Amino acid sequence: MRILPLVFSILILAALACQSAGTAIPTASPPASVTETVSSPSPSPAPTATLTSTPPAQGVIHVNTLEQEVYPFKQNGKCSLGEAILAANLGKSQDSCEAGIPKQSVIELMPGEYHFTQVDHSPPQFDWLVSVVSVGDALPPIVFPLTIHGNGAILVRDDGAEPFRFFELLTNSGLTLSDITLQNGDVQNDWGGAIYSTNNVVNLDHIRFINNHAANGGAIYFDLGALTIQDGEFNGNFANLSGGAVYIDSSRATIQSTRFEANESNGDGGGLYASTVRLVLKDSFFIKNRVTGKGYGTEGGGISASHVDLNITESQFYQNESPLYGGAVAVNDPILAGTDPEDGDPIKQIQQSPMTSDMLTSIPGFQATLEAHPSGIFIKFEENIQIHNNCFANNVTINPDDPNWTSGLLGRASMADGNYWGDPSGPSGMGPGRGDSVGKRLTFSPFLKQAPPHCDPTLAEHN
Repeated sequence: MRILPLVFSILILAALACQSAGTAIPTASPPASVTETVSSPSPSPAPTATLTSTPPAQGVIHVNTLEQEVYPFKQNGKCSLGEAILAANLGKSQDSCEAGIPKQSVIELMPGEYHFTQVDHSPPQFDWLVSVVSVGDALPPIVFPLTIHGNGAILVRDDGAEPFRFFELLTNSGLTLSDITLQNGDVQNDWGGAIYSTNNVVNLDHIRFINNHAANGGAIYFDLGALTIQDGEFNGNFANLSGGAVYIDSSRATIQSTRFEANESNGDGGGLYASTVRLVLKDSFFIKNRVTGKGYGTEGGGISASHVDLNITESQFYQNESPLYGGAVAVNDPILAGTDPEDGDPIKQIQQSPMTSDMLTSIPGFQATLEAHPSGIFIKFEENIQIHNNCFANNVTINPDDPNWTSGLLGRASMADGNYWGDPSGPSGMGPGRGDSVGKRLTFSPFLKQAPPHCDPTLAEHN
């Protein structure tokens, strides 16, 4: 966890809980209905009919060009995505973009392929919000909760363009994003190749992340918030460090019906890296993700997780690879495993810094703010690993001294019974069978002797 975003975001939350802070943003009042009265030509009194026109939806902004426009925006009669985000942030119209309503704005994208070639340089819109990234964004940072309907749009960073991501979410903003593809984002040694978020609620529905690149979180870096991913796809994303597709820290997350394919990292977690996270993973698919072995990474070709409340069900893990441990999944809870009881506990990071602790706890309502935090991590954190009704097959570890010792699962202190391991005889390694191997200190029995119906029959068998 980056300690600066942690302290800064809690200060913002606590201040907002105590009083209205920052700049007040006026919102436009809905226009009055237009009423026309039509009278009968009869000389005798007649009833009147009232015709009421429907006013345009307030706070809905329609993007009508595929072109990238950056600050200072041209007045050309078009509404670009950059201008639309600024209209949502400020509650003011920008060129032909309708005025948004801060915290209620909805952006509707026109279908098509949006090409981005340069970083946007919009000035800070509010003094009390600060960016902590070192590489810029193609679009203005998001300041208030925002909904974007992609309508099938594809956002592409062009080959040869300078480094940037697509979306940066400033503290206490938030994003609901649907039906869109984010492709080729690249922030080099910064974090979050397509999306960077700290201290937010984010909902992603039918989002495809293709070939994005960063140091941590090739597609998404997510810290101190609540994340939901539904019906998503992560393909070909890469991290120089950890989390080839997704890096989640100190958060609560639900990932459902999502595919992770051919993502890579030089650190741990070729597909997904999670630390100090409450994570529910259901009906998802991990195939051909890998930890390359070119960096410090040793484990978790599909998933690497530590200090987590983890529940994985009805998911599939095939042909994932790591150098030493957990070809498909490597998970360790240090408290349950008795290895490092203080590793990753976010509240202890605050308590162990007297200056930070005194400063934060002096704010009225601080404890209530922590308990209401969207991540839920500042209330009592319980480690628990439950992995059930999943399929593991043909995952590998490349360990010259002990090949495939934990090709399926390295799961210290894990409850991992009721899974299929690629062979009716059960898992190998510490198990009795010929399927994918499992390591020590986990419960794998009883295991399934045939793949459950949700598993792909062409991939679920060990070869």
